[in-house]
Amino acid sequence: MDIIRFSIKNPVTVIVGVLILLMFGLISLRKLPIQLAPSVEEPVIAVETTWPGATPYEIERDIIEEQEKVLKGIPGLYEMESSSLNGIGTVTLRFKIGTDIDNALLRVSNKLDEVPSYPENVDKPILNAAGAESPPVVWVMLKTAEGNDRPVSTYLTYLEEELRQYFERIDGVADLFIRGGAETEMQVSVEPESLASYQLTIDDVITALQRGNANISAGNLPVGRHDNRIRSVAEYRDVNEILNVVLKSDGEREVKVGDVASADFGYEKMDTPVISRYDPGIAIGVRMEPYTNILDLTDRVEQVVEELNDGVLKEKQLWLQIVSERRPYIRGAINLLKQNILIGGSLAIIILLIFLRSIAPTIVAGTAIPISIIGTFVALLAMGSTLNVVSLAGIAFAVGMLVDNA
Repeated sequence: MDIIRFSIKNPVTVIVGVLILLMFGLISLRKLPIQLAPSVEEPVIAVETTWPGATPYEIERDIIEEQEKVLKGIPGLYEMESSSLNGIGTVTLRFKIGTDIDNALLRVSNKLDEVPSYPENVDKPILNAAGAESPPVVWVMLKTAEGNDRPVSTYLTYLEEELRQYFERIDGVADLFIRGGAETEMQVSVEPESLASYQLTIDDVITALQRGNANISAGNLPVGRHDNRIRSVAEYRDVNEILNVVLKSDGEREVKVGDVASADFGYEKMDTPVISRYDPGIAIGVRMEPYTNILDLTDRVEQVVEELNDGVLKEKQLWLQIVSERRPYIRGAINLLKQNILIGGSLAIIILLIFLRSIAPTIVAGTAIPISIIGTFVALLAMGSTLNVVSLAGIAFAVGMLVDNA
């Protein structure tokens, strides 16, 4: 009763309060992330480690088990899964709801530094806050234009080194999921007859190539007030350096890689071919960060695709095409619910007018409906929620409850 009495005695204050609520409600509506369904994703961090040429057993034994030993004690962790494939191992960490993902990323990074050592040729672990199982929301295909006879699968290295950065810079992009294509590599073809004539094995060739393709630190050399770092640089830069690697020497003659094998640039074997609308291509899946406006994100991705098609890709006779996105479904579902809310509110006001047979109370109840709906957007933004099908359905249900109470 106190609230009612206060509202009746202070109409100006009430009107100002309602106008402020409407203003903040409209501002909140513009800032609310729009998604198809509510964001209830648990904090997930994926640790991916690449070891070219390694078997799943070797990755499990030498990488995954060592990482699990140091990661199992992280606060807030309730589940840890791992998978080992040819050349790559993944550890997926799931944290309790409410865990600060940035803080968890820092803890995981610090714990990975405690791993004693990794085998040679193992790449540095990559952390992905989107999680290994987070589905992409936009799919883009890289294809060759007319007149370009080069297979599109050979452009994977170009995509990774030149195009990937444009998508990763987009606000709201958590990670990219790339499938298809083959990266550039140096291929050494061994001649079995030549190996047998020199009494060598393939393992001898592999060991010699690995030994000669490593940078070794030799410590520091103090010179006056300066401290110089010394290291031997032995990474291969061209084919001739590989062919000149010594396999065996008896003091009179040296047997080199070029005596038993040939080397040339080529492309790795493509495990997963990708085809879209009967045309081969390389698929780029865009994963979004939690609580990102998926409509704005898709618009930004589309803008980047258009800029690349009109710029650097035009010179390379390549082009990008968005083959899958969620904007039509989300906009259609939200527009349908908006229409239902509008129709439901209008019918409720008409029914009130029929039963009450008075314009004044009908106007009061009818005015309360849009004020309540717009005020709800302030609460949604304050709680970190999104504007989605479920929240709009709840608003539509609340309109009916509001009329019933009136």
